[in-house]
Amino acid sequence: MISDKLKATEKKGGITIFFAICLLGICALLLGLFESARTAGARLYFTQAANSAIESLFSQYHRDLWESYRLLGLEHYSDKQLSDEMRNFMEPYFEVKDWYPLSLEESPSIAEKVKLTDNEGEIYEAQVLEYMKYGFLEELWDIATAEKVLTDISEAFKLKELKNIYEDHSREASRLEKAIEKLNEKLLQQKEDYENALEAVMNLNGSTLIRRLKDLKKDLKAVAPLVEDYEKKADALAKKLEASKREYDEGKGSLSDSVKDEMEANISQYSAYVDKDGERRLEIESMRERAAVNIEFVDRVIEVAEEVLEYIEEWEPEDEDDELDEEALWRPVERLLRSYDLLMLNISFGVADKEKEGFLESVGELIKGDLLKLVLPSDAEISKEKLPLSDIPSKTCFSGHDGSRLGLIDRLMVTEYALKEFNYYGRGVYGEKDEPKGGGHLELEYIFSGKDNDYDNLANTVMTLLAIREGMNLIYLFSNSEMKGEARALAVVITGVMGFPPLISVMTFFILGIWALGQAIYDLRTLLSGGRVPIIHNRESWTLDLDGLLKLGSNKSLGNPGPANSSEGLCYKEWMRVLIFKDMGTRSDYRSMDMIQMNLRERQEDFLLNRCVSSLEMSTKAYAGHVMFTTGLGKRYSISTDTYYSYVNNEER
Repeated sequence: MISDKLKATEKKGGITIFFAICLLGICALLLGLFESARTAGARLYFTQAANSAIESLFSQYHRDLWESYRLLGLEHYSDKQLSDEMRNFMEPYFEVKDWYPLSLEESPSIAEKVKLTDNEGEIYEAQVLEYMKYGFLEELWDIATAEKVLTDISEAFKLKELKNIYEDHSREASRLEKAIEKLNEKLLQQKEDYENALEAVMNLNGSTLIRRLKDLKKDLKAVAPLVEDYEKKADALAKKLEASKREYDEGKGSLSDSVKDEMEANISQYSAYVDKDGERRLEIESMRERAAVNIEFVDRVIEVAEEVLEYIEEWEPEDEDDELDEEALWRPVERLLRSYDLLMLNISFGVADKEKEGFLESVGELIKGDLLKLVLPSDAEISKEKLPLSDIPSKTCFSGHDGSRLGLIDRLMVTEYALKEFNYYGRGVYGEKDEPKGGGHLELEYIFSGKDNDYDNLANTVMTLLAIREGMNLIYLFSNSEMKGEARALAVVITGVMGFPPLISVMTFFILGIWALGQAIYDLRTLLSGGRVPIIHNRESWTLDLDGLLKLGSNKSLGNPGPANSSEGLCYKEWMRVLIFKDMGTRSDYRSMDMIQMNLRERQEDFLLNRCVSSLEMSTKAYAGHVMFTTGLGKRYSISTDTYYSYVNNEER
């Protein structure tokens, strides 16, 4: 009985133990699951702490940079500073020792850091576009307008380049004509000395005859070098015209059909000038051989004259009634001399009105001096002091590789940002609502030109505007038949050569080019005086006639610049929009950053834009402990996370 009861008791205890073991297993399972969930929560908590910390870190953006230029940058002086500040922002999350016991034993490390000056200006452009997309635009061209502006500017620059080339050829043609004139002057001198010699022999004056013949011989000896000088200039012009025609053929793709047709018509006249000059050349070259023959002829006449003169000097009469018949002695010399082949040019050549030609040349010389001084208003003062450009991004961060990665609309937006945020000549002066910016320097001009002082920056900008205006003005002159007729009439007056049309055409093109340049100079004066100038002139907006052009070359100074308050056309600011848009690229991005840094350094001497972080990725490692149980591997384990923040298009990666 007792043994049976004991057996029954053992069975009941086994069940209890079994259930205790089951309960222990269930608790262990539940606690394990709970610990696993807590561990996952700890990782999430850690990630949240890192994300919150980096957001707090980036909330310390440079306030002046934002308020002045609407750019965001986290200023720092070292990577350690960023790591330590990141750790400081994370520490409060680790002070709570409840369900997530975490600890940092080292500061977060930087996995990736991108500064505002990095990536060849891409970061700067991205921040500008992020700001400008919210509609802070005064005027934005559409794509068609932007493309047309680029096309028009490209055509103007190419036409100006070709115009300068063929304008130089016009000068060379003028020098060629002057070489013929020099030859002709010597031939005229030859004619005069020949006539004097003939007069001397007719007057029976032997000694004077010989002197005149020697002068004639000297004239003839000068012919060959003058012919060679002409040949040298003619050959050089022909060779240059061939090279220029090849250059034109390579670049004519940037010209519109109408301009191309006009240029080709003018180029054909230069070719005609060289071809027609071939007929003149044959006659001119013949002078060398004829002069050599004449020299031998004059030597023979001199020899005969000396014999006659010697005979006369040695003659002694045989009786008192004998008289020497000198006239009979000199008559053969006279007959011989009259058979002389007088050298004369029977061709059209030369420049008749050298004064007017000189005035036109003087207009071209104006831009070789201080153009800015010529076109600036008399009361304008532009500083020549060097800009405070120390440690600028364009020198410390720019690789030198220029180019634009942006589409037309984005380029326009970056251009508008520049017009909005940077100072330029006349800002706030000529009735504009824009107030001067920064320290008052010519910042847009620096962005375009990159010189180290305001005067040189404005001078370079003005020279570029001159090139554009010169090309645009020539396009207009090509389209105006009346003004082309006026230029041709002046060319006829200057050359005085009715029988050689190619020379007149060459001179006409030269006059048109100088006329376009002269009007461009007045255009600049108008712009810098606060006026407006259209992209393409019309008859009403064109202010310079040919008389005024000649007066400009004569006085070498500007008179009345024309109407400066026209409501038509573009003002200086709008022409700066054209220039900045045309040259928008990496180089202009870094020059913009130069100006930002220069101005902010006036209030913070040690400010550097390349210390401003735009995006940052941090790697953080922490140690966590188990709460529900410990294992034989230890109470702590490590967890890590990477967190990223960017001021532009901030997304977790």
